[in-house]
Amino acid sequence: MYKILILGGTNFIGRNLIERLSKNKTYDLTIFNRGITNPGVFPAIKKIIGDRNSSDVNLIHNTAWDYIIDLSCYYPQSLINILKGLTYNLKKYILISTCSVYLDDKVILGKESALIKNCNPNQFSDSTTTSYGNRKAECERIIAASKFNFTILRPDLVYGKYDPTDRLYYWLHQAKHYNQILVPNHGTSFFSLTYVDDLAHTIEKTMVKKEDREIYNITTVTKTSIRQILSYSSEVLGTNPQLVNANSQFLNKNNINEWTDMPVWIDSEYSNFDNNKILNSYHLDFTDFKMSIQKTINYYTSLGWPTPKYGINRALQINLIDQLLKEN
Repeated sequence: MYKILILGGTNFIGRNLIERLSKNKTYDLTIFNRGITNPGVFPAIKKIIGDRNSSDVNLIHNTAWDYIIDLSCYYPQSLINILKGLTYNLKKYILISTCSVYLDDKVILGKESALIKNCNPNQFSDSTTTSYGNRKAECERIIAASKFNFTILRPDLVYGKYDPTDRLYYWLHQAKHYNQILVPNHGTSFFSLTYVDDLAHTIEKTMVKKEDREIYNITTVTKTSIRQILSYSSEVLGTNPQLVNANSQFLNKNNINEWTDMPVWIDSEYSNFDNNKILNSYHLDFTDFKMSIQKTINYYTSLGWPTPKYGINRALQINLIDQLLKEN
């Protein structure tokens, strides 16, 4: 039996991962988290309740783990404190990082060797989203400088079952419900996405004892766009919406922000990352993108298509669409 500790694990990525790992009877799983998010899931799996950003991390130092999968590492000091008390027999520490660590994220097929962000003393303990990439980059440097074998995985925007962010779902919901959809810059800017099933599968595949100490991008699709997402979604759903273009100047004039108001939109032609290293090193095949969209749509169909919490509301969309159609 392999003793596996999962830090986090009951929200999105971790929930999908544990559903996968729990099917393998050679894994002795333990979850360490605060017991706040979805506390009732996985009743048969051992849990250690505690806050990783406190002295509660000492609770995990009493066991000789084979593998640690860190899904909730947002603050460098927390990682330092965890590593201090671990035993040498740890086979591997698997850290889930992010493509947000890159110094330049507006690139074409960015490689793992590209420069990553610095983290100054203020960012080190900052809790705002603006320092997210800096803190994750510092966490990477900490594990890389440690005595432990490690694998660092850098997903891009993750989507799929249990996604609480609604960022990709925003566009699926548009394709399902509306005959006119507001899209930024023709919806043709390219970006990468990571399907949660592929991320969970990759995490399991990296749970091997062999020396690694490597960093990998993990992107299911290295080059897609809002237009392609809407095209695939409409095909699956049997809809045919009209796409109404809004250029970035119009959106900025109306205080519509990239990413938050227009989910997954970055005002750049490219923001995508190469995945060849992980595919070749671990002999992986990722899910066909259209199939992943189909499966994700099936999931939201089972939920009854709730209104997305992310992105601008429909009333504002209609107002902006009306402005654009009058101009034309």
